[in-house]
Amino acid sequence: TPAESDYRLLEVACRLEMYGIRLHPAKDREGTKLSLSVAHGGVLVFQGHNRINNFNWSKIRKLSFKRRRFLIKLRADPS
Repeated sequence: TPAESDYRLLEVACRLEMYGIRLHPAKDREGTKLSLSVAHGGVLVFQGHNRINNFNWSKIRKLSFKRRRFLIKLRADPS
């Protein structure tokens, strides 16, 4: 049925690594091209289509965006 077909399509799609990820272009301090994405687990950093960093929501203390600068402040690691 069409409903079952849609359901199976969504089942396959949600297992894909980049499902639901919308990349936003950015650069780091050195000018390297990166992409940022906000996901259910936190803020993801990509170089090309390779994830190079993940900032979990539980470790993020503050997010700020002023003019063209995006800043993530993390909680201090107890160890």
